[in-house]
Amino acid sequence: MPSTEPKSNHQLDLLSPLKSLNGHIAGSLRDYLWYISLFSRNVRLFLIGSFLIGLTFATAQLLMNLYLKERGGAESFIGTFLSAGAFGTAIIAIPAAIALRKIRLKFVLIGSTIIYMAIITAISRLGISNWLIFLSFLLGVTATFNRIAAAPFFMRNSTPEERTYVFSFNFGVLLLAGMVGSVVSGWLVAWFTTLLADVIQAYQWTFVISIICGIAAVIPFALIKAAAPTEEDRQSDFSWSLLRRQSRLYLKLLLPQFLVGIGAGLIIPFLNLYFRDRFRQSPDQIGLLFFAVNTAMLLGILAGPVLAKKIGMVKTIVATELLSIPFMIILAFSYSLPLAVVAFLVRGALMNMAQPIGTNFSMEMVGRMEHALVNALLTLSWTGSLMISTVIGGELIEKHGYTLPLMIAVALYIASAILYYLFFRGSERKAGKDYLVEVT
Repeated sequence: MPSTEPKSNHQLDLLSPLKSLNGHIAGSLRDYLWYISLFSRNVRLFLIGSFLIGLTFATAQLLMNLYLKERGGAESFIGTFLSAGAFGTAIIAIPAAIALRKIRLKFVLIGSTIIYMAIITAISRLGISNWLIFLSFLLGVTATFNRIAAAPFFMRNSTPEERTYVFSFNFGVLLLAGMVGSVVSGWLVAWFTTLLADVIQAYQWTFVISIICGIAAVIPFALIKAAAPTEEDRQSDFSWSLLRRQSRLYLKLLLPQFLVGIGAGLIIPFLNLYFRDRFRQSPDQIGLLFFAVNTAMLLGILAGPVLAKKIGMVKTIVATELLSIPFMIILAFSYSLPLAVVAFLVRGALMNMAQPIGTNFSMEMVGRMEHALVNALLTLSWTGSLMISTVIGGELIEKHGYTLPLMIAVALYIASAILYYLFFRGSERKAGKDYLVEVT
């Protein structure tokens, strides 16, 4: 017969932390649902389009290096290929930001999507030649318009109340697309290889399917009700006087990201080759790994706004960057696949947790008329660093393996976190306000 005696205080004490945790999780989920309900129709359509085109991005990210390697491209050629794309983004970033002031956004999104898919088609059909370098450059130019447009679009189609969640949710949508695209594209390569008995054709047919998904993004982009550019947008200040006046703030915002970009370019674009070369993983196995890391990154990004709300955006950015360092060291020296996979997942979650928060923070630190310019400068800083370091990374990996570039990246990440803390410690702009507040 069950005891009818009341539970002891000790038993109640053991249950109370669990109840508190459950209540906290339920409260966080309610918050997310509430903030998502505030998203405007334009934001929702943009996110749907981002997901569809993200499937093509994910396929290209996972398979392009492997495909070029199968076609006889060396790591140094692949590094140059990636660098050309980054150079295309860097060279067009500022002109794109200026042009987007005067063009209806929906036409830019539709046009760039169609051109991007056409270029991916051409790359997947050509053999190893300098034409691929040129097409990679064009690919970077085309993709830049979508990237530059996103932050100002969100700033103008959201309120301060849900804005941090909009930025994080956009990254989350791209990661979700990455999860689906990685696992499906890896499986498709394996399936087509069995079916066609030709690995090159298997890659090409997988690209065809991903391109069809990307073209479908035209539909939600076409449904965006984008008004004509306002007079305020047309008068946005892109003058040299603004750059001189705000140069100190811009440098503080850009320098830490530039250092992270240099470190990332040395190794991140080559992580699929890392698992292929060091651990002999096949494309479908690598696809599962990228599915897993995108899942971890998605969880990290969804946790980002909650953490930023509690400790502030700056502390979140610095803490997550520093916490990722031990896991990069494991990747550098480990020859154990399970250990390397754990490090790969945790590093991905931590480093990407703060990325949308960093973009949001940068947008909040400047006035509305500077949003397009600052977003362009952030893009220029990131892609400019990748343009430099992917070439160096390819050469280092070809000559010395993966350990050296990983350790150089570790040093650069530490320097970035220190600078970000020194530049912005204690100061954080409240969303929608015109003053700085102390974060406790």
